[in-house]
Amino acid sequence: MGKRLAIVSSYNEECGAAFYSSRLKVHLEAAGHQVEVKRLPVSLLRVQTPRVIRNKGDQAVAQIASELRGYDAVLLQFEPGLYGSSRRTSYRRVAQLLKASRNVVMTVHGFDRASSGAGVLSALDALIDRDLRRAYAHLTVGGLVDDIGRFWKMVANARHVKVMTFCRGDETLLKRFYGLERITNYPITYFSREQAEAVRASVDRDAFLARVGLDPRHKHFAVYGFLNAYKGHMTAMKALEYLPDDWHLSIIGGEHPQGLSPDRDIGPYLRQLLAFGLTQNGPGAADQAVMAMPGEGQAMKPVSYEKQQIRTELFRYSEFRNFLPSRDLRDRIHFLGQVSDEEMPRFYHAMDYAVHPYIKTMSGQSGSGPATMAVEFGSDALFSNAPVFREMGQYFPGAMNFFNIGNFVELAEALQRFPNFRDELAGNREKALQTYNPRGMVQTYMDLIDA
Repeated sequence: MGKRLAIVSSYNEECGAAFYSSRLKVHLEAAGHQVEVKRLPVSLLRVQTPRVIRNKGDQAVAQIASELRGYDAVLLQFEPGLYGSSRRTSYRRVAQLLKASRNVVMTVHGFDRASSGAGVLSALDALIDRDLRRAYAHLTVGGLVDDIGRFWKMVANARHVKVMTFCRGDETLLKRFYGLERITNYPITYFSREQAEAVRASVDRDAFLARVGLDPRHKHFAVYGFLNAYKGHMTAMKALEYLPDDWHLSIIGGEHPQGLSPDRDIGPYLRQLLAFGLTQNGPGAADQAVMAMPGEGQAMKPVSYEKQQIRTELFRYSEFRNFLPSRDLRDRIHFLGQVSDEEMPRFYHAMDYAVHPYIKTMSGQSGSGPATMAVEFGSDALFSNAPVFREMGQYFPGAMNFFNIGNFVELAEALQRFPNFRDELAGNREKALQTYNPRGMVQTYMDLIDA
């Protein structure tokens, strides 16, 4: 008999948790369960001041909490930023929702990793130096006696709360530092094999590429997802210099709604992406002069198109300041923008290659939606050796082709030799997908609910 379930999450908006929740709902309902979504008003919840608006956010959370008691289980999608812009507010609101539920599975999309292990190690270092004050400060930042520590202690002690992570590393970390026991892991999954095959059958590569303005005669590789420096777009751009001229790069995605810069014509990272493909001598037309403009808070200077100015003003803090292209790449880089959730899977089938040149971040990542789609749709895909993909590779052994972070030469060569490994990678991928798929995800949730 099916269960009555509630999903607490962002929904119907540009957000990884929202898309995951929409796919989770589809698969739970297909398994015979009754599912309702309790949509988080993320924009409201992230307002910290004035107090009257923050109180409205608290009221919205309280309203959701009052509706959770009657469900067989609540599937709460956990990422601090969904519940508020401050750490204290976020964890307080999530705790309120957990306490209001009879039976809850908390799916961890992200958490403060840097606050756990780093704080403990720094504290031990301070204790060795007999600096008790510094040790206490590190423990506080590290989450053992602050809001984060209290939150996870509550989760560990609440028998009605179970936890699911998207990778084994996160499960190990939460067990080790916070003593969680009712916890398991399962990778992100969106589409069944049948659904992926239906999408592939609906797409004619040449017609699709022509419709979005790309020449089907060329080879096309793409970087997917929100525009963010950790995505490593410039590694893919620079690789074009080491690929034949008929290779083109598409950037599919836009800036995250929560990451938009107020009062800026062009966001800082987007400015870098727009400028990177230009010749070493800078823009060739007046309408591109913004690429050579000074940074925020500086007076406007006479426009100069020298390579050194672009290097100084836009790539001052980037390793790529030493690797700016030596020739114009603008005609081989295409910005296709943000596409709908329904349209995105078709791009994975139409593009010849999917590239994931992510870098390692201080906060870490629990999983990658673009990488999941690449695997599920059988894309010819390459992945940097960032921890998020190494973790994912544990579920898909021998199915993911890696290259070193930032090594644009290796990426270019790996793209050209990919056909030599295609069959082996595909075989390993199909074998792994027999285990890690939406049916397995639903069963994992049910096992946690019934535990």
